[in-house]
Amino acid sequence: MLTLVEAVSLLAAVVATATGILVLRRRQSSPLALPLAVMMFGASLWATARALLPVAAPSPPATVTLHFLVFPGAAAVAGATFWYFVVLSGRRLTRRGAALLLVHPTLLFVVLVADPWHEAFLHVAIEGTTVDVSAGPLYWVHTAYCYALIATGIVLALGAMVRAVPRHRRVYVVATLAATIPMVGNILTTLVATRSDDLHLTPVFFLVSAAIWWWVERFGQHSATVPVSTRQVLEVLEDAVVVLDPLGRVLDANPAARTLLAGPDGTGLDDGTTDAPWRAHLASAPADDPGTLTTASGTVLDVRVTPMTDAVGRAAGTVVVLRDVTELERLRAVLVDQATRDGLTGLHNRRALVQRLATAVEESTSTGRPLSVVLVDVDHFKAVNDEHGHAVGDRVLVEVAGALAAATGPGETAARLGGEELVLLLPGMTADEAAGRAQDLRARVGRIAVPTASAPVRPTLSAGVAALAPGWSADDLLRAADDAMYAAKAAGRDRVARASEPTPA
Repeated sequence: MLTLVEAVSLLAAVVATATGILVLRRRQSSPLALPLAVMMFGASLWATARALLPVAAPSPPATVTLHFLVFPGAAAVAGATFWYFVVLSGRRLTRRGAALLLVHPTLLFVVLVADPWHEAFLHVAIEGTTVDVSAGPLYWVHTAYCYALIATGIVLALGAMVRAVPRHRRVYVVATLAATIPMVGNILTTLVATRSDDLHLTPVFFLVSAAIWWWVERFGQHSATVPVSTRQVLEVLEDAVVVLDPLGRVLDANPAARTLLAGPDGTGLDDGTTDAPWRAHLASAPADDPGTLTTASGTVLDVRVTPMTDAVGRAAGTVVVLRDVTELERLRAVLVDQATRDGLTGLHNRRALVQRLATAVEESTSTGRPLSVVLVDVDHFKAVNDEHGHAVGDRVLVEVAGALAAATGPGETAARLGGEELVLLLPGMTADEAAGRAQDLRARVGRIAVPTASAPVRPTLSAGVAALAPGWSADDLLRAADDAMYAAKAAGRDRVARASEPTPA
C-alpha cells in the first residue's frame, strides 16, 4: 500500500512527465526546451521508481530493479540541469561538452549492470522478501558528481543573472529555485531522513519543482525565452562602446569598439596608450559636447561621453560611445553642396553667393584686405534662346560657367546670380587684378563654340568689375559691379568695364 510520501512521489512523476511533454513541443523554437524536457523525464523516472517500491516489496528482484532505476533518473536530472543552465547563461553546449556530459551516464550504466558482482555502487542483502540496500563508495562518487554538476550550473546562472537586463533576471530566479528545491530534498534525505526511517524526500520535492516548471511553461512560456545579458546587447551593437576608469584606462570594450578603434597592429584601444586620436579628441573636446572626430584614415566618428558615479557620487569612470558617421557626413556634405549649387551650371547659387559675399565684406572691412567682384552677363543670350532654342541656350550657359569655374582660384567663388548673369568673388584682389582676371575670362569664353543645326554659337560676355570701397555694403559692391557691366554693354559688349571710384565724402 502506498504511503503519503509515495503517493506524493507518484503525483510528482505525473506532473514532471506532463511538463516534459509540454516543453518538448517547443524544442524547435527554444534551445531551453530540450534540456528542460530531459530534466523532467529524469525526475519522473526517479520519482516513479521511488513511489513503486512499496508495491514491489513482495518481489525482491523488482525491488532491487527499482532501486537501481533511481540513479539513471538522477543522472539525467543532474546532466540536464547543467545543460539547461549553460544555455540559460547565454552559452552553447558544444559537441565536446555534450560528449563529456554523456560520460557519467554511460559509466553509471556499466557500473549498475555489473554491480551484482562488485557491489561497489550498492550493497544489496536479501533475506526472504526483505531487501536491505546500503551505499557503496561509487554511490558517493556519483552523488558528489551530481551535486557538483548542478552547483556549477547554478553558479553559471547566478553569474549570468548579474549581467542580464533587469526584466529578464526573474527568469534566472525561477530557474535556480526550481533546480535547487530537489537538491535540497536529496541532501535532507541523504543526511537526515535515512538515519531514521528511510524516508526519501527527494521525489516529494520534485513535486514542488515540477509544479513550478508546469506553471511557468503553462502561463509564462519560460522555455521560449533565453534571457538577454547586457554583454549580449553590447556585442550586437554596431556603435563602439568603451568603458574607461577614472584615470582614462580602458576597462571594457565591445567588439565594434575593438574593430573601429584598434590600430592596424591591434594597438590603441586596450594597451594603455594615450596617443590614440580618439583619446586626444576626448581630452581636448568640451565635456558636454565632444562632437565628431575624423581619424587619419578618414573615418568620421560621432562621439558621446557619459560620466559614471558610484552610490556616493564619486567618479567611477566614463562610458564613451562612438558611431561611424562617415557615410552620413558624406551625404550631409552632398546635400549641403546641392543646396548651395545651381542645378544647371554647377556653380554656387545666389543664396550661397549672398552668404559668402557678406562674410568676405565683413572680413575685408575688419582687416583692410582688398575685395573685388566681377559680374558677367552673356551677350545676346535672349537671341540665342529665340533662334536656337533653350537647349542650346542652356549649353551656352554651361560652357561659360565652365570657363568661369576654370578661372576661379583657391578661396574664390564662382556663382550664378540669375538668368545669364554670373559672378566671380575675388577676396584679396584689387580692382586692377580683378580686371585682368575678367579679361582672361573673356578670352576663355571667346574660344567657346557651341554646335547647332546651322552655324555654331560663339558667345561673348560683358563684365563689370568693382572693388569694395570704405563704407560699402555687399549690396553696394554688387550694384557697382552691375553698373559697370551695363556700361560695358552700352560701350558695344564683349568687353570689361570698371566701376567708377566713389566720390570721397
